[in-house]
Amino acid sequence: MPEPARNYDLLLESQLSNDLLKTLLYFDIFQYPLTKEELLFFCPASCKDHQVDLALVELINKGMIYKFERFYSLHNEPALIERRLTGNSLAAQRMKTAKRVSRLISWFPYVRSIMLSGSLSKGYMDKSSDIDFFVMTAPGKLWITRMFLVLFKRAFLFNSHRNFCVNYFIDTENIEIEEHNLFTAIESVTLIPTYGENYYYEFWTANQWIQDYFPNCSPRETEDTTNGNAIIKSLAELVLNNRLGTALDQYFMNMTLKRWKALFEKRFSKKDFDVAFKTKKHASKNHPRFYQKSILDKYQDKISQFEENFNIKLSSTV
Repeated sequence: MPEPARNYDLLLESQLSNDLLKTLLYFDIFQYPLTKEELLFFCPASCKDHQVDLALVELINKGMIYKFERFYSLHNEPALIERRLTGNSLAAQRMKTAKRVSRLISWFPYVRSIMLSGSLSKGYMDKSSDIDFFVMTAPGKLWITRMFLVLFKRAFLFNSHRNFCVNYFIDTENIEIEEHNLFTAIESVTLIPTYGENYYYEFWTANQWIQDYFPNCSPRETEDTTNGNAIIKSLAELVLNNRLGTALDQYFMNMTLKRWKALFEKRFSKKDFDVAFKTKKHASKNHPRFYQKSILDKYQDKISQFEENFNIKLSSTV
């Protein structure tokens, strides 16, 4: 009886090795080595801790990956570990600023939840990194909320994105991410809630598709979430909970789309523009660099190059 179980483990180990390689290849786009815990979290296959240990040993023995203390990398370059640790340290420092700014954003009308996204949500920052915020708003008031925040940034922060980059909004009635791929799965699963934790858990419930990509993942801790100023928000919302507020929301959406088309439409296909500059009543996304497409393209290139270098086949679904 023990023999079939042992053979099954060996078979799983081989497939798991491929899955771990794909995970390392994705994060190698950012020159970011991973710990065993991170590899387990982002692994596309359901697996256990001891199985990951076996697969990592196999990959090291085959000369496909390298281990430096608790980090695993595709490159025999200790400098990558130092780079990561430096970025992790800076992210920890910038987190204090992010929480202060989150508290400020939570005071704005119709803001219902705030989550940190981008590089800070991955625990890494460099000197040029912005602090990105993923904002959930009340239904029908997303574009009013966005306009308030944009005007504040322009008036008081000289339009600086460094500590106040609000480029993704959804409302609380439409919280499933429409694009289902590896990039959006990673961006969603790494969100860090700083305000409105109940909506964060609703977001997880509505986006169960993420577990098709990361079956071992789990929600982030939410102990440090802040509270918005209910009195100020309630008064401001009272003024706009009427036809005027509805009309303004529609006007701001139309005005923003017109501006984005004038600035960026010629640089993208219609399909890519609609994703990079999502403009709907329930969602707003402003990503001029369209990282989603470029990262997924780079990921496929990395897989192809690795397959050629090691004469193996790594299946992938993005």
